[in-house]
Amino acid sequence: MKQFRGCSRLYYATYSVDAETGNITFGTPKRVGEVKNISREISSDSEEVWADNKLSDTVFGGTAVTRTFGMTRIDPAVEAELLGNTVIEVGEHKLYGTPADGSTRPYFAFGYALHDGNVNQPCEIVWAFKGIVNSISKTANTIDRGTGSEGQELQVTFNAVDTPWTKTSGNELDFYMPLDSKVDNTAIVNKWFTQVVTADNAETVLV
Repeated sequence: MKQFRGCSRLYYATYSVDAETGNITFGTPKRVGEVKNISREISSDSEEVWADNKLSDTVFGGTAVTRTFGMTRIDPAVEAELLGNTVIEVGEHKLYGTPADGSTRPYFAFGYALHDGNVNQPCEIVWAFKGIVNSISKTANTIDRGTGSEGQELQVTFNAVDTPWTKTSGNELDFYMPLDSKVDNTAIVNKWFTQVVTADNAETVLV
């Protein structure tokens, strides 16, 4: 049985919603950087309601998905955009400041590919829509005689989109497409990452 072994093509795109119409729009996808590993964790709290000495109902809270991306070093300009950092230009140099108010961080969609051992052909491609970056780690160790180095870890939490998709009438947090990695799926994969693929535009983008 195949397993997930390999990941690639980590992209991000701005997410915005019109306050009057509720229309959701996305920016043009851009590469985050080189990705080393990807994990996905779904959380949805539930509470049992008991009455007349028996289980009467189960109440479910909203679903959130947290994705963690292990990265090589992320470009400082990309990191600043993802965190909503302040940018100051001083001659040909740039200074990046971390705002004290994290609530000003922007929302982004993130797309990526998973593999099943085939380096060139993914077995699954994903777009997740309304994500806010929780943290981007930055760790460095002393230089010694070893070969160890530290990358960065990007953690993003995704919540329901602001407006239901027309095709599904739901607020799905993400969509993914399984692929047969034994055939050449390069064309469909390239289309997938040219723009954010949703339930409403999939036929237009992919066909």
